[in-house]
Amino acid sequence: MKRSFIIGSALMLCFTVTSCGGKKALDINVEDLETACDVVDALDLIASEMAVMVEDGEVGSDEEEQFEKLVDKIGEVDEVARTEFERSEAEACEKWESMRKKSEDLEPYM
Repeated sequence: MKRSFIIGSALMLCFTVTSCGGKKALDINVEDLETACDVVDALDLIASEMAVMVEDGEVGSDEEEQFEKLVDKIGEVDEVARTEFERSEAEACEKWESMRKKSEDLEPYM
């Protein structure tokens, strides 16, 4: 029994470490956004991270600085979107609807 608990714990740790290894929103380099879908993907990633911060209905005091940095990152990505691409291009992207839903849910916090 103890052995299966240890193995289970080790597997959960491995899953947690590997699932957290993805790209973070603040790591987005706007100069690397080459297509409208790159922009949509970037905005979806930012919105996903912000959504986690407001899951309990508010931005915690320990998360305010990080949240503001993400708001600034949205501004950077949005500038690229507005100057480089047509909205119709973005609307054709796979993550468009997901990003729009998350964005709408975040409006009260911005």
